[in-house]
Amino acid sequence: MSPVGHREGRFRVTAHARLSPSGCDRWSTCTASVALIDKLHLEGEIGDRESSEWSAEGTVAHEVREMCLKFGLDPHHFVGTVISADGFTYTVDDEMAGHLQPGIDWVRQHTDRPNVEIRVDVSSWLPGQFGTCDTGWLSHLLSTTILYISDLKYGAGVPVDAVGTKQLRIYGLGIWEFLGRPKVDKVVLNIDQPRAGGMKFWEITLDELLAFGEEMKAVYAKIDSGDVEFKPSHKACRWCPVRKVEGGCPVRDRWLMEMAADASPNYHIPGYEKQNLVGERRWEIVKHAPDIRARLAELHEESLAAALNGKPDPGSKAVEGDLGDRRFKDIKKAEALLTAAIGDKAYKPRELIGIGEIEKHIKPGRKKPGHPKTWEALQAILDRPPGKPKLVPEDHQRPALVRFEDDFDDV
Repeated sequence: MSPVGHREGRFRVTAHARLSPSGCDRWSTCTASVALIDKLHLEGEIGDRESSEWSAEGTVAHEVREMCLKFGLDPHHFVGTVISADGFTYTVDDEMAGHLQPGIDWVRQHTDRPNVEIRVDVSSWLPGQFGTCDTGWLSHLLSTTILYISDLKYGAGVPVDAVGTKQLRIYGLGIWEFLGRPKVDKVVLNIDQPRAGGMKFWEITLDELLAFGEEMKAVYAKIDSGDVEFKPSHKACRWCPVRKVEGGCPVRDRWLMEMAADASPNYHIPGYEKQNLVGERRWEIVKHAPDIRARLAELHEESLAAALNGKPDPGSKAVEGDLGDRRFKDIKKAEALLTAAIGDKAYKPRELIGIGEIEKHIKPGRKKPGHPKTWEALQAILDRPPGKPKLVPEDHQRPALVRFEDDFDDV
């Protein structure tokens, strides 16, 4: 079981405590996680973050963006270039170039001298800490001075909102410090996530940015003094390495299981009094349903692995599962037999390839002619049905959807 309690003793912040801007959602919320992660690192329970094909792709995208903004190039200049990152190699293609171009164009609309991939010092708020800001600059429009911070998020799996972003506000503090603490009328925070929502913005005042800095200074003081607590949340726990330690995080598990108990009439936790499923509590459970399901799936895999290793959890055992779908061991022989017997009926009806695949073949690109007339004609007959209503946090950028019944239909 992981060495987790509700309070941690004094454990001073060190260089490897990693109060990084990218981890701010975790350490500023679950302050006890800092000392615990530091301890688990020292004990060898947590290693360095492993690279992946997807993180390497993001690194390549950042490198292309950096070169474009520094040297006045466009992403299409890099199409066909092979770039190595994090032990992987990636060939820049038209798709990546097309994703990066709009964000680069937006930066250029506002400045011709951006500060790109700048290491920023945030020691004034978080002693000894720093980060690397993708892009930041000052813009003077008539009598208004604007501080811009733009951050590329090339990942497609997890949409990141600009509104409320702690990471970009820390970068904003660092860029403001880097630029000599200028007088600023407003601060524009931009997340460029071309594969998950596109360009996203949040505008705040310098006073609001500095007030956030004071909040972070207070968080640091608590972490440094040992006045900390475990406080699980979706954002705080998403990338927390403690989840990957054997046994996981008991505090997070308790938090998730209490919500599961509230939602299930047949599930009870000793000593826990269930809450009514109305209002805030109902939304809290709905909001965290993916986290609950994901944790249950993880526990199932762990329990199955234990059983297969001869150490089943008490009350369980592993057995042979249901047979898989039937398939031909020799597909060519099956095809010959079927066509001889029933001819063309052996094949499924032909169907068009998907829209995404059509776009790759038909849409003109920087380095491919495509079929412009066909693409234009297809656009005229392309349709997309409206999305189904879905629940989101109340600060989501889309307007609220309310459907009232027409009480006068039968009058």
